[in-house]
Amino acid sequence: MIATVIFVMAALAAMDLARGSVRAVKDAEDVTTATWLLEKTLVELEARLESEGIEKACDKKKEGTFDEPYEKYSYVTYCTEIDFRISEEASRLMGGDGAQNPDGPTPEDIMKKTMLDLVNKYISKASREIHVEVLWKQGKNPRSVDVTTHFARYDMPLPSLATGGF
Repeated sequence: MIATVIFVMAALAAMDLARGSVRAVKDAEDVTTATWLLEKTLVELEARLESEGIEKACDKKKEGTFDEPYEKYSYVTYCTEIDFRISEEASRLMGGDGAQNPDGPTPEDIMKKTMLDLVNKYISKASREIHVEVLWKQGKNPRSVDVTTHFARYDMPLPSLATGGF
């Protein structure tokens, strides 16, 4: 009788352990699939940015779902311009903080500011921060994997000093 009770308890513990193992394998499978879908979405977005150009292909926010057999997964992408704030340094050079030349900016300061403003505009137009997130529900719990990266396209024409921009 005691041996039977011990055997039943051991069998129940083994079943619970097996159930936990199956759940862990399913969770790992879901994360692996979501990660693959995340990479696929990111590569597709980068290919569009490369082929269509940043201005056309960069949607500030895009949401969607995947086709079968991945319909339980959805995605959201963000594509945002990056302000490198080089212009802040340009302002400082112009005496914006009052610590430079009390007589006002020198011609060299004005040229440096102009150059830094142009560099800031160029780099900001040529660069984007890309964020991709894949979401799904695991039982009742929402789950997600995400990545943030940067995309730069420096084959754009350089700005002109004469026009002060693009």
